[in-house]
Amino acid sequence: ALKQGGVKEGSKVFIAGGAGGVGSLAIQIAKKMLKASYVCTTASAGAGTELCKKAGADRVVDYRSEDFEKVLAGEDFDMAFDTTNEAGKMGTLLKKGGKIISIAGSPTIEAIESLNPNPGLMVKFFMFVTKNRAALKAAKKAGGSWEYLFLQPNGKELAEMTEFIEKGDVVAIIDTETDSIDDFKKAVDKL
Repeated sequence: ALKQGGVKEGSKVFIAGGAGGVGSLAIQIAKKMLKASYVCTTASAGAGTELCKKAGADRVVDYRSEDFEKVLAGEDFDMAFDTTNEAGKMGTLLKKGGKIISIAGSPTIEAIESLNPNPGLMVKFFMFVTKNRAALKAAKKAGGSWEYLFLQPNGKELAEMTEFIEKGDVVAIIDTETDSIDDFKKAVDKL
């Protein structure tokens, strides 16, 4: 998704939901693999912020007390990665020509067609009705673009990522551990 969004060395990237599983890996991939110069994310204060900093985020916006779309407006991000279904709020962050890539919310007909070139009429109708018009409008207003992306395994990219994992540059960050499955309530309470 980050490559699809054009992230490369020197890029300025916004990743929503940095303390989640996808977000924490995306921060590391942006910083360590793709060499983004600046990565900003959202998380709750305290443990969420610390987790994002550990992953490599340069800035963390506390989503519980601040609206990222207001706090970061005009900061000219090259790419915004939507993991939280908030693409409609991300246009104010983009520089002209920037991209918003979503993996959350309703997919586009183009994303569906990338998996199945001939979706049925009902699928097309449903995709039209549930289209994220707010995301399209926000990106267009900023002079950028928005697209939905189904994540698909890619052997070459997975092999590249394996090198970074083996070196310890990209790691899975686990914020809650329990001694047994009987202690599941500890993890659920964090939600």
